[in-house]
Amino acid sequence: MTPTPRHNLDYSPSPAGYNRGLHRIALIVAWSIFPLIFIGGLVTSKDAGLSVPDWPNSYGYNMFLFPPKLWVGNIFYEHTHRLYASFVGLLTIVLAAWAWFSERRKWVRILGVSCLSLVVIQGVLGGLRVVLLKLDLAIVHACVAQAFFCLAMLMCVVTSKWWSNVESQRDEKRSGGRSLVRLAIVTWVVVVAQLIVGATMRHYRAGLAIPDLPLAYGRLIPPTNAADLQVAQHQAVSPDNWWEANDSTVGQVWLAFGHRIGALLVTICVVALAVVVLRRYRRRGLTGLAWTLLGLLVAQIALGVLTVLLRKPADIASAHVAVGALVLVTVFVLAVRSMRLYSHSPAAAGAGVNPDPGAFAMRAAVNARLS
Repeated sequence: MTPTPRHNLDYSPSPAGYNRGLHRIALIVAWSIFPLIFIGGLVTSKDAGLSVPDWPNSYGYNMFLFPPKLWVGNIFYEHTHRLYASFVGLLTIVLAAWAWFSERRKWVRILGVSCLSLVVIQGVLGGLRVVLLKLDLAIVHACVAQAFFCLAMLMCVVTSKWWSNVESQRDEKRSGGRSLVRLAIVTWVVVVAQLIVGATMRHYRAGLAIPDLPLAYGRLIPPTNAADLQVAQHQAVSPDNWWEANDSTVGQVWLAFGHRIGALLVTICVVALAVVVLRRYRRRGLTGLAWTLLGLLVAQIALGVLTVLLRKPADIASAHVAVGALVLVTVFVLAVRSMRLYSHSPAAAGAGVNPDPGAFAMRAAVNARLS
């Protein structure tokens, strides 16, 4: 007797990685972080980080009950940042709970809880920055935001249909694939280092310490001591406008110069990674990321140049921060997908396939009875 489709339960071993609901909430969380990074950059660019001097309250009010009529000046930017960050935290709670109760891969459940833990840490760091008035905490706060973005994007990747379907296309024996993984990891590390330098530069007000491009005070290498720097700063303006001379310190100048050197290294690594993918690893899941990475790199360089030439307008400087985050997560996703395709992994748990032959026999028996 031929079984009807509605009674023929599919007990064949299949990838267990795709959970549509979990994947969708992971996407929502991940992409809600992008505007949060932009808003955070806007707070820094507007120098609004301490415009609300208390935490977790806002001028003595419960943060969520702070009267809108008091959202004036820089208070608007800082308070909006707090409210939106709370919204992202709420979404992350939903993500962690959804993963815990609906995902059967233990390590993915742990990943969901890790996302929640990191967003809690991020919120506390932001609050301590206000309470303790520590500038270094602001830098750490900015860097942890980038790490949270990567972790949330990892949740999107490992819960995606691509992650499940690509198991049959894995090529662990291809040595060239492992070199791609190494290049992607190196590129990601270089981008992380550049973002750390950039965050330090922004918070130490060194973004315009070198006012010209592509040179530095008309030289390839900026001045290395205070006396030479003062001379170069006054030479950069007319004698009649001597008060307009840049007053940055040597430390600020070299911090800005280090960011420029970092931009060059990032460009080399990103272009090399994209070219390697497009020439040798044209496959679904990698090619689109390579083209996206090149587009983001062009946008990021343009925003960086405009930030200097236009004297650091808040919206462009903040967009520069946000696009930098997109470069980071794009390299990160490319690295993770490359590892999925070419790196060796434990056969059963990571692939989501149940290796127990007894389980297969039981499933076959159930199907036989239904037929």
